[in-house]
Amino acid sequence: MSPELKIEKTQRLVAALLKLEGLKRDEPAGDPLAQERASANYLTTEFGISRPLSDRYVAEASRAAKAGESSFGEESLKRISDLDDKFGAAFMVLPHHVDQILKGGKHMSRRFRKWGDPGDVFRVKGKAFRFFCVERMKVSDITDEDIRKEGYQTREEFDQMWIKTHPKTVAAGKTLDMDGLCWSHQYEPVE
Repeated sequence: MSPELKIEKTQRLVAALLKLEGLKRDEPAGDPLAQERASANYLTTEFGISRPLSDRYVAEASRAAKAGESSFGEESLKRISDLDDKFGAAFMVLPHHVDQILKGGKHMSRRFRKWGDPGDVFRVKGKAFRFFCVERMKVSDITDEDIRKEGYQTREEFDQMWIKTHPKTVAAGKTLDMDGLCWSHQYEPVE
């Protein structure tokens, strides 16, 4: 993990802890689960990361607070970077994506939020995969090569999948926003 990425992850952990502490200070008798949800929502908005990833930061910050730890070290960063099957299932979205990744036909996924950082490991049905490239891009910059890495043969297949996985957009009568931004996540099996 690069020094810059360590700093970024630590900043997310500190922000989660400060938000949790602030909510507990403001509402000492408040519902702890509601405070954790509010903290995760804050991280999602503040850092542009996915809600499942925000939940992991909040859980680690909460664990550290309960243990009386005042700083975050390598073990905290490892727990944040080692993502479980539940996370992997949420990341894969569609059942056929699970089959594609397990058979080696899917090496890239796009999301509107960042789901991980380079080096993070996630699992799909017990098999480990590592993000090796995570970058922000315009939808119009998606190439035919990218579409094949996503597990699709044609742009039309990819567009149909994208529309299917964004039902609110379809219900609103919208199609793909070619000027919109997304996060490209490239991953590989961990040997």
